[in-house]
Amino acid sequence: MLRRIVLALVALTALTACSTATGPQVGAGTAAVVGNATIPTDLVEARLRTAVPVLVDALNQQAQQEGRQSSGLDAPTLAVQNRALLGLAVQHRIVLEATRRAGIVVDPARVEAQVAAAGGARSTATTGLDVDALRDLVFDQLALAEIGRREFDRLQVTVDVGTFGDKAAAQRAATQLAADPGVGPLAALPPGMQILDRGVRPGNAQSDAVIRTPSSPIFGLPGRTVTLISPQQETAPGAPTPDPTTQPWTVIRVRDRSLAAPAPTGNTVPAALVDARTLAQFGRRAVQPLAVELGVQVNPRYGTWDPTQDAVVAPPAAAGTITPLAPSVAFAPTAP
Repeated sequence: MLRRIVLALVALTALTACSTATGPQVGAGTAAVVGNATIPTDLVEARLRTAVPVLVDALNQQAQQEGRQSSGLDAPTLAVQNRALLGLAVQHRIVLEATRRAGIVVDPARVEAQVAAAGGARSTATTGLDVDALRDLVFDQLALAEIGRREFDRLQVTVDVGTFGDKAAAQRAATQLAADPGVGPLAALPPGMQILDRGVRPGNAQSDAVIRTPSSPIFGLPGRTVTLISPQQETAPGAPTPDPTTQPWTVIRVRDRSLAAPAPTGNTVPAALVDARTLAQFGRRAVQPLAVELGVQVNPRYGTWDPTQDAVVAPPAAAGTITPLAPSVAFAPTAP
């Protein structure tokens, strides 16, 4: 149950990160900086206090189901919750900027209606979110669905992908792919572990794990970049976390990212046939390039911003990276 609550809180966090040399910097009293906007630690701490009773109830119920005495709310669980709540606040800042640039207006009446339908102030007992946080979350869902609708039919990415046994091997491959247009480190991988020079659209996502759905990470990566994606790790409270550097890591090189794709035809599903939830999930990816442009800095007391997991993570070694290709890298035209 605790895992479900934590996952629900991070379900819509969607950002990539990039440090910024200008504008506000993370310091005392600041949990994160997004572009020129700051997120105060007071906000995260207040939301954590609201969430604690729900976490305690979840831990107690989990212990009861497992026939043991609850050990209470420990520091690691609090840290996970802090990271999730900060991620939500960062997400909201990105969405606000994305809607401003796109000229999207989210009807306040729709937001309030959905907040009321979720129980309003009473929903705190089940979600662990205060009304203001719930209102921000609803706003983000509606805005991301509209952003997703506008870009779903227009986006196409061309990628090379490979999965390696550990972080060191993936890092070596990423470094080579960022400097060389060839696919050398990927060509040596088994067929099921590689994707070479493939164009993909969200409406025709394929069976490969990394591009299975419109919420796949490749749809949010900037063009002409190499991304090192960390493994998704979910452990039970109190269980040791595996060393992320020894787990499989995925490398994605985005040869091109275009918002000028032709109209959907054939097996490509158009946005008009996609449900709002899926569009919002895709919208999470659509705002990632903006997050890179603005820059996201996180106070180290909370962790490290991971542009591949769209979350604040710990330890720092668990965070993935996004690296621009060398200017000299040029690709041959993609075969039709």
